[in-house]
Amino acid sequence: GIQRGITYGATDDLGYAAENTLAGSRLNTKLRDTASSVSVFTKEFLDDLAITDLAHLLEFSVNSEMDTNSQGASSEQNRIIGGHALFAGIQIRGLLASIGMDYFTSITPMDPYRVGRFEDARGPNSILFGIGAPGGLLNQSSKIAETHRHTAAVRYSLGSWARQRLEVDANRVLIKNKLALSVAALHQENGGWRAFDFQDKRRIFGSATWRPLRSVSITAMGEIGRDINAVVRSFSDAEQVLA
Repeated sequence: GIQRGITYGATDDLGYAAENTLAGSRLNTKLRDTASSVSVFTKEFLDDLAITDLAHLLEFSVNSEMDTNSQGASSEQNRIIGGHALFAGIQIRGLLASIGMDYFTSITPMDPYRVGRFEDARGPNSILFGIGAPGGLLNQSSKIAETHRHTAAVRYSLGSWARQRLEVDANRVLIKNKLALSVAALHQENGGWRAFDFQDKRRIFGSATWRPLRSVSITAMGEIGRDINAVVRSFSDAEQVLA
């Protein structure tokens, strides 16, 4: 389907400091004028701290945690094992929060390789009706092709438990200030500290930007890939008695 929304470039961010947000009012508003509790995690912040998954990101958020123990298909079941969701959700201040992609409901697990920034809007917000949950909203803004310059980057990281991750990101200007294409790719093989734990990813994301007029910008984007993860319970076995 076709989705319409207001966007802005992550190039407005300077280092770890962000100037604007859509999280408070759906309009491109300065953070200092936004009457909501909002935290912005810029691309440079994500890269410097090597944040590659949602659990690691939430360590730097306020009053947020992974929602791994919600009631799923049956009592005392993990929400993923019970078939309630494709990926674990989050809680903010003890309430369920939404995960969004460009201010639409996200149906895929997040990964920063295709993200320009994250915005953590805490608490209910009636303006975000349809996507904002009572706990708040964690939104990921996609990278969009930039029409003013060529860029390219390759990142390779190693870690404990046989972790390997390769990211490739390229932006190509086809017509100066008019038309550009951007492609990002990810290859990850990652184990875990528990036996049989792993998170493997193969993804490609692309976007195209066309600016027929200086004040008009049309962006199309898409992603294809495959994530293969082990589903590991976050709690140990326990004996129970049914009376």
